[in-house]
Amino acid sequence: MSKLLDSVQSSSINTHPIQSTQRSPQIRAAVEQGIERWQARPAKIHQNRSVRIKIAGGGDHGEEESNGVLGALPRREPSTTPLEQSIIIQESSGEIFQAPLIKVIGRLFVWLYVLSNLLGGILWDKLLGRDSLKRRAIRLRSSLEWAGGTFVKFGQQAAMRIDLLPWEYCKELAQMLDQMPVFPVEYALETVTRTTGKSWDELFAVFDPQPIGSASIACVYQAILKDGKKVAVKIRRPGIGELFMVDFRVLDWILDLIEFLTIFRPGFTGNFRSEIRETLLEELDFAKEARFQDIFRRNAESSGEDFFSAPKVYFEYSGREMIVQEFVSGMWLWEIIGAKEMKDKEGLTIMRSLNIDPSLVAKRILWTTYWSISENLFFHADPHPANILVRPDSKLTFIDFGSCGSFNKDQIAAMEKIFISALNRDAEGAARATLTLMEPFPPVNVPDLMKEAEAEYLELMYTFAAKAEQIEWWERTSARQWMAVIRLARTFNIPLGLHTLRMIRGSLLADTLVLRLDHTVDRYEEYSEFLAYRAKYARKRWRKRVKQNRGDQAFARLEEIIETSDDILARAHHSLSSPLLAFNQLVAKGVFAVAVLSRMAWSILIVTIFFALSISLIDYVNLKTIEAVTIPIRLFSSRLYLITIVVIGGLNLRQILFRLKDPDPS
Repeated sequence: MSKLLDSVQSSSINTHPIQSTQRSPQIRAAVEQGIERWQARPAKIHQNRSVRIKIAGGGDHGEEESNGVLGALPRREPSTTPLEQSIIIQESSGEIFQAPLIKVIGRLFVWLYVLSNLLGGILWDKLLGRDSLKRRAIRLRSSLEWAGGTFVKFGQQAAMRIDLLPWEYCKELAQMLDQMPVFPVEYALETVTRTTGKSWDELFAVFDPQPIGSASIACVYQAILKDGKKVAVKIRRPGIGELFMVDFRVLDWILDLIEFLTIFRPGFTGNFRSEIRETLLEELDFAKEARFQDIFRRNAESSGEDFFSAPKVYFEYSGREMIVQEFVSGMWLWEIIGAKEMKDKEGLTIMRSLNIDPSLVAKRILWTTYWSISENLFFHADPHPANILVRPDSKLTFIDFGSCGSFNKDQIAAMEKIFISALNRDAEGAARATLTLMEPFPPVNVPDLMKEAEAEYLELMYTFAAKAEQIEWWERTSARQWMAVIRLARTFNIPLGLHTLRMIRGSLLADTLVLRLDHTVDRYEEYSEFLAYRAKYARKRWRKRVKQNRGDQAFARLEEIIETSDDILARAHHSLSSPLLAFNQLVAKGVFAVAVLSRMAWSILIVTIFFALSISLIDYVNLKTIEAVTIPIRLFSSRLYLITIVVIGGLNLRQILFRLKDPDPS
């Protein structure tokens, strides 16, 4: 203790050397009093508060007396060590298929062979006097199957266009829907292992080597999982991605040549190319298809109706090349259509045993189409008969969600306006709504476009106003409506959006199926019933919103209303300010013409130099005197040179004419 007092005193003296004699007795007395009070504490408390302090990372440093503040407390040790590596979120990207040049060249000959086989076969049959629609249809189907790839997809879509193609063609092409050649089962088993990382016998108790379906993109097998559940296993065809890419390259070559020769204006086929490329490549991504199918199934369960759905997907076994899904039993829609149209007794007996009513199936297909466009996130863009399975009691199961489309709010409202205007016999309203689906417009004369669209809808309403018994069933499909839209787009050079084209294709297919099942079904009356469902469903949604908007959420809803008002004002401002001055359009066209003429001048100059050098080289080889004065005369006397100049000038001038014919926006 004396050492402690000496230390305190020494510290005080060293710190304050001037006042050390005055303050050191006071400090010493205060320290002595504190030490006495500390020693006067009860011994028990003193002993209980004695702890042994262990320094982390060090050893035992002996016992030190504690004042009760410094002491060890219980703690939980971490269950795992901290991650030493940073987590990297990878961006999802689609598969990239290659198109080797040598295969593209070989495939070009395939395209040329198919075309020559079709045209040459027809000509040969005419010479022999045996030409008929049936022979043409058989030749077309065999040629498309032989070529494979995109040709098969074209054939599958054409098979459903009974309202546009002769019956013999549709009947023959229908055999392509699910009857393509089967690939070896060994490849299917390899795909199972490649996708899941496990051998096929570890996943399945039974795997049937004979597929139940063999389409242009995949084969479908039936199997039983280890837990006893029966599933359908969809395996992508080997090499189909590369084959598609090769066909796309050939198609690009052909269409580029057509545009270069200005048979079509440059860029006219761009929308068609992107649409078919995106559609077919999308069908090859089974992981995306599986997600779409699962979303459709869950949203169908939430719709309040139980007559349509999609099979459950087992994502733990699925990937880009394979989908494992619930096995669903029933009749294919093509079986029902065939039994009804051919009056097949066996098929009709099966339909009666399963309580399947073709008329009810037709109405439910229409209802599901309306629901998909208006209420669901997306719509099925490929509803052909091999993609719809009919279960007992006329319940529908949709499969193959490889091709889907979606609309924004404006487009959904436009679709509703078209149907409502048709119900009210309002051709002008339907025409205005149709123009919304065709947006955005290039420079186009909108009043003329509106006039043409209104005239088309007037003709359409005259047809639909007639009784079903007075007209052919195919006249009552949406084909006339959508073909009129396509006709308008071609006339005014308007490229339609990808999802609009998918909606048109899906509607055409669905309407054809519906009227083949029951030609008395009225599309617009069925839409009226769907509107009643939508009103009922909307009431439920608003009641839920009213409950949620109590309290603070009312302010959030108010903010949404304000944002909507701002959006309306912005749209109005855009609509008022969008027409461009004719002067600006004239300047733009003039700049384009000058650019094309400049390019043409450079091309002619390069060609002229090439021919002049060629003439000089010929004279040099023949040991003739090169006379620069005579070269221009010899150039203009060369037919090959003049033809080349005319071709260059003609192609460039046609591009300028295409641009000058573009009308100013109205």
